Amino acid sequence: MAGLRRGMSCGSPASVTGLVLFVLAVLVTVPEVSATRYIVGGNMGWTTNVNYTIWAQDKHFYNGDWL
Repeated sequence: MAGLRRGMSCGSPASVTGLVLFVLAVLVTVPEVSATRYIVGGNMGWTTNVNYTIWAQDKHFYNGDWL
């Protein structure tokens, strides 16, 4: 009976601390993910009267962005 009770304990403070540190390390290493949605051409939209090179000059496109 004493052996069963010992097996059900939470563990030593060192092992609990180690587990907490491990979980925190995993949470810190999760990368941040985001995407941006662009309306191509801005207010003018997709038309022949827009210089898209100038429109895209101040924008940084990344994988996952919507055009």
